[in-house]
Amino acid sequence: MKEINVVLSPSEKLDQYDVWLVIDILRATTNIVNFFDLGGRMIIPAKTVEEARRIQSMLGKEWLLAGERNMLPPEGFDLGNSPLEYSESELSRHPYAILTTSNGTSALLKASRAGGHIFVACARNAASAAQKAFNSGNSIGILCAGRNQKAGLDDIVCAGLVVDRFLKLDQGIALSDGARVALEIWENCFDNLQRGVRSAQHADLLIGMGMEKDIVFSCEIDQTEKVPHLTEWEQYPAIEGY
Repeated sequence: MKEINVVLSPSEKLDQYDVWLVIDILRATTNIVNFFDLGGRMIIPAKTVEEARRIQSMLGKEWLLAGERNMLPPEGFDLGNSPLEYSESELSRHPYAILTTSNGTSALLKASRAGGHIFVACARNAASAAQKAFNSGNSIGILCAGRNQKAGLDDIVCAGLVVDRFLKLDQGIALSDGARVALEIWENCFDNLQRGVRSAQHADLLIGMGMEKDIVFSCEIDQTEKVPHLTEWEQYPAIEGY
């Protein structure tokens, strides 16, 4: 029988599962999925700004430096963490990036240490991410990246959406309490995803920074079949798109 657990806080210890889906809807996993939608070829996730700069110094300037701290790109970075900053023309010239964010890249690297397949999920690829995970194993974990090592309502609502997509594949899937909490919030607390995401503190901060369009983009559901996969490239963890 398939089983699904949703880890509501990134500070929780991760058990080993066949598959992990990592969600940081505002904005890292949305940005990663969009990167591959626009033609990007590989992303190396880095935990810190300093590590990202060090990796670029080794690989060369053809690798874009991208990401954020406190929602803004660090000094000297080519791009931030807004999916709306990226374009097909930019990624046709520079299809490789090193990405570091406050929460999402750390969550991806944490999931990788738990073992199993690691896929990148968000609202825009919710159905496809559920299908990919469903086909890849029987025990499935969904990690909510949260914010500052605490649970984030935006990611939990999105996790509930993804659990709903799993149930559309198989009503008999066993749900953990965490999965039931996320599904309950998705089904009964808000009448649509954007309303739920906008109720999160993280959304308030983005709106205050003039980034409301990022929220609208991030809350579009099932817009792509791309499900990026964390793997290894040379000595680095790397994300590739499918």
